[in-house]
Parts: sequence; C-alpha cells; structure tokens
Amino acid sequence: MEETCRVLIVDDEMLIRQGIINYIDWESEGFRIVGEASNGKEAMLLIEQFRPHIVITDIVMPIMDGIDLVKEGKRAFPDIEIIVLSSFEDFDYVRSTFQSGVADYILKPKLNGPELIRILNRVAAKIPGLKRSDSLPESKRSTEEMLENMLLGYESSFDKTILSTIFNKSHFGLVAIYGKSRNPLHLKTALKRANHDGVAVFPILTEEKDVTVLINFSPNQLETIKKTMGMLAQEDLSLTWILSEPFGSIDDMKKVYDDSLMKMKKYLFYLADQSLLIYDNLPPENKKQVHFDLNHFIELFKDRLFNPAFAYLTDYVDYLATQYKNDSLEFKSFLGNVIFNVLVLLGNMKYEIEDIEKKKYSYFSNINEANSVEEALAQFHEFIDGVQTIIFSHSAAGEQHNNLDKMLKYIEQHYTEPLRLSEIANHFHFNPSYLSSYFSTHHKEGFSEYLNRVRIKKAMELLENSSVSISNISGMVGYSEHSYFCKVFKKITGMSPGNYRKEYRTQNEYEEANNSIVKR
Repeated sequence: MEETCRVLIVDDEMLIRQGIINYIDWESEGFRIVGEASNGKEAMLLIEQFRPHIVITDIVMPIMDGIDLVKEGKRAFPDIEIIVLSSFEDFDYVRSTFQSGVADYILKPKLNGPELIRILNRVAAKIPGLKRSDSLPESKRSTEEMLENMLLGYESSFDKTILSTIFNKSHFGLVAIYGKSRNPLHLKTALKRANHDGVAVFPILTEEKDVTVLINFSPNQLETIKKTMGMLAQEDLSLTWILSEPFGSIDDMKKVYDDSLMKMKKYLFYLADQSLLIYDNLPPENKKQVHFDLNHFIELFKDRLFNPAFAYLTDYVDYLATQYKNDSLEFKSFLGNVIFNVLVLLGNMKYEIEDIEKKKYSYFSNINEANSVEEALAQFHEFIDGVQTIIFSHSAAGEQHNNLDKMLKYIEQHYTEPLRLSEIANHFHFNPSYLSSYFSTHHKEGFSEYLNRVRIKKAMELLENSSVSISNISGMVGYSEHSYFCKVFKKITGMSPGNYRKEYRTQNEYEEANNSIVKR
C-alpha cells in the first residue's frame, strides 16, 4: 500500500513558509504537509505529535536554531530525514549539520518548485519502509550539482565515486567569469574553435556577479586554454576572466577554490580594470614600502600644517591602492579610521563641522559597500575636499585676518624675489587655487595686482631719490624684463618710468624755487 510522505516546514519567516507551501501541488507529488513551525522548539513538539518523515528547516531562527534542531531531532527520532534551507553566507553552519545527519540542503536563492520536488524525491527514496508510487522515481543529481556540493564543502562519498568515473583527463582548473553577459558557453565554444574539443567544461556555481566553471584537460592543453581566455578577454571588455592554478585530483577542487580562485577574485577590488587574471601571470606588485604614522599626521593637523598633512596622507593612500594582495576590508577600515580622526580633530579645533558630520555615516557606508578601490577612493576624496573647504573657508575666528597680514608682510619683505602664488601658498600651507580667491576676497585685489603695486611703489621711491638707471631699478624691484616693468609702471602710474622721474624732478625743482622766493 502506498503511503504519503509527511513533511514539516520550519522557518521563522511566515512568507518563506507560505512560499514553500505554494511552490508545488504536494498531494499530487505524493507528499503531505503536516505542520509549520517558526523555531526549533516548536518543531520538536510537532515532530513528536505528527512524526513527519521529512523536516525542511531554516538555519537562523530564534529560541532554537536549525543546528540545534538537527542535533536534537536526530537524537530523539533517528529515522527522520532533515533538509536544510541555506543562504550563501550560511555555508559554514550548514556544513556542520552534515555531521549530525542532514540528508540534503536547498539554497534559498535557488529555491523553486522543480528543485524542491527533486530533493524531496531523492530524500524520500532513502526512507526505509516508505512505499511510494513507481511514478515518482528518485531524482538523480547532475554532474554540475555534485560538483557544486563538493565546491561548497558538502562531502559525499557517493558523489565522489560517481565523479571519479566522469573525467577522462588528468588535470583540472577553475575559471571565474565576471560580468553581466557571463556565459560558460563562451569558453566552451572558443576552445572548440581552437580545436580543443577534448577540454570538458562544467558550470558549477552561479552567483550574483560571476559564474565558476570547472575545466578538465590534458597538460599539453593548458597554454591553449590561457591563450583562448586572453582572446575572450579582448573580445568583450565587459567581462573579466580568472584562471586558478591547475590541480591533479577532483578532491583538491575545494582547496584550490578557497586558496587560489577566491584569492584572485578578491584582487579585483584593486584590479577592476583587468580583464584577465591568470595564476602565474599576475600584474607586478609595487614593492615600494611606504609607512604611515597616524600620530605624525595628527600633530601636523594640530599645528595647522594642512598641506603637508594631506600630502602625507594622500601619498600613503595612493600606495595602499596599489597593494592588490592586501585585504580590501583593511583598506576600507583605514579610510574609515582617518575620516573618524579628522572629524574629531576638526571639532576639537573649533571648526564648523555640522554639515560634514551629518554626511559621515554615508561616507562610512559607501566605503564599506564599495566594489572597487576607485569607488572607495571617490568617497574618501570627496570627504577630504569637504574638509579642505571647511578649513580654508570657515577658519577659526581671527585666523583669516592674521594669515592675510602675514602674507602681506611676507610680500613686502620678499618683493625683489621672483615670487609666485604657488610659493606663497606653500609657505603658508594653503591650496593655491583657494589662496587666489582668498586674497581677492579679503584684500580687494588679486595676488599679482598687489605684488605689482608693491614693486612699482618701491620703484617710484628709487626714481625719486636716486640716480640709478631705470633698467637697473626694474631688476632691483623684482622684474626680470625691463619692457614688462615699463608696461606695468605706466599702467599703475599713468606714465613711463622716465617721464615719472623727469616730472618728479621738475616738480621738485619748481617747489625748491618757490621756497627760495618765499624766503627772500
């Protein structure tokens, strides 16, 4: 007599339970749902009451999670079969449940009717004493599904035995394909064009951004595989291809995936512009050693030596951005730490930081979620630009006026030298473009206009009180070209240097003559 397979569904999210219930026509498939539970404790009570053949359970639940449910359920009811619902991030937990006797697992992102029926039929076929219709045969795993299980760490001696009979070449490799148009058939078709039909291609794991492929080949085919991937990388720059180091046994696939392919996947955070990464042909590393002392940066900042402070910081960040073998989390953590310290410093130095303080959490979040070093740096530089605006536009009370007085005095003392705006900015630790607008705003004229006025004033004094030649005077007040000096002099005074000296002397002689007549 046929018996309907009893199933209990356990998940703390009602929508997921309802979704599972509505995926298939349970009765027509030979199954009957005997109950629902929102945690392991509720499930244990229902198991004792209804004695289900199969329990489908989530891992992460309140009160009693799926791991404890598996342990207690199998201990109290050894014949019960348990299927675990898993998210990608739960793999380590799921792997531990296999030691307690879990029958199978279902990835939540791949949960659908056909997948659910396949696994239910496979598990039900193993239950002793459960007689079901011959029209419901056991669903066998495909090669790709068995490989995916191995890759994710779900060991199965049965699957390994089957896989050992499938591959007829001595070497294996793992390929990751990144990009929207990723398709394992690209590789298979390209290898065929290269007259390498013998290379077997098995898509294993499809994730949000990439697909992982296993290839089985002979040693003499490796170089052709590399060249074929290089050709594919050039044909479609929207894709990125990664090839792991080769290995000689399918048992090593999981280790190579973790130690080689996953490591190179992480390199893409720094090498987002690379379309091809091959295990033995990676980009050269920047061997230069650059160190950063946060205390030194803080001291520069406190002393208001902002340009040296930001230059010191930027040099180190640029260096870190080239170290593609470093963990991206460390890079993001460093940027976040700098943002936090700079905001504390600005607050302690009485700068107005209310607006940028409101943005800090978006900076932290965007940096943490950045998919590439360029995205993280864009957020960081936006923050630094905002800080510089605060420093140079909203300085502490009285600082603007004091700095202007110091700059004016410096120009008065060094006007004979070939002064440039960039030199003044460097001397007073300002950004040159900011200094230009700052000078115009606070002194009613630009830097060049003010410097010319100082020099011409000194030239007028020399013309009035000395017999030094005009060409020598132009050099004495900082002009390297005599003609330019004359042009600037006339623009400011309305006459040439020669006419000015002549008119001054005529006026002086006239005044002396008048003074002489008055005395008589």
